[in-house]
Amino acid sequence: MAYFLIVLVPALIIGTTVYFTRNWVPTSLPTIVAWTAAWLISMVLVTVLYLGLIHRPNAARNQDSKEAEQNKGEDQQD
Repeated sequence: MAYFLIVLVPALIIGTTVYFTRNWVPTSLPTIVAWTAAWLISMVLVTVLYLGLIHRPNAARNQDSKEAEQNKGEDQQD
């Protein structure tokens, strides 16, 4: 689900921007600024979604497994 959101959110933002600017001259300054802003916002959201949905849960899971290994090692020493 997380990967789906990471792909869907920027696709919707960029696709919507391109749709609304479809009649604009592609080389005009407002078009370039709008497309660049849409891309930048999309990349920021992808980063936030990645950190919130994938990186943080994996980091917590890795920390839990390290603690379990340390506890297992301490139990074997006793």
